[in-house]
Amino acid sequence: MSIVVNNKSRTFIADVIGKHINSPEQRLIQGATALFMQPVIDYFNHSADDETRAVSVARTIGKIIAGTCVGVAVRYGAIYCAKNFANYTVTKIENNFVKSVAPKGKRNFLMPKITYEIPGKTVKEFARMHLNYVKTMGTILATFAMIFTNFLIDAPLTKVITKWLTPTFKNKIENAKKPEVKKSHG
Repeated sequence: MSIVVNNKSRTFIADVIGKHINSPEQRLIQGATALFMQPVIDYFNHSADDETRAVSVARTIGKIIAGTCVGVAVRYGAIYCAKNFANYTVTKIENNFVKSVAPKGKRNFLMPKITYEIPGKTVKEFARMHLNYVKTMGTILATFAMIFTNFLIDAPLTKVITKWLTPTFKNKIENAKKPEVKKSHG
């Protein structure tokens, strides 16, 4: 069996998803999906005792919320920083195509000097390409930043959320085990 992707689907994926869903949005989607599925799996894991189940559900929710919030914030922050340190100036245009670009100033160290032997990008096309470059550089910067934020922010925040949620899930699991009291009408 083969899967056929028609042109309408391809266009939607390239024009909508590919242009608007980047690293921070992908992390948000991943976190939302995980929040929807993983705690439910932990909650219904009857091979673990009730205490372990309650802590597991709370910890899973804590990890997902902390990781998603910090991950999205760090990614957006890093992309913002990359944008501020990668400004450029078009230095030469040939037949309406960009021949060369250079960093706008000394603080734009993330922007390389580029010269095209055969120019093939209009100013608008180069601007779109530059935006993708900035998002990529921001994601790379965020990856390095998250090495530290995982220990400095995610782990402590997960611990706080877990402590806060554990009693709620303990009560919920205990109440689910209590047999329903049937009222007799006499």
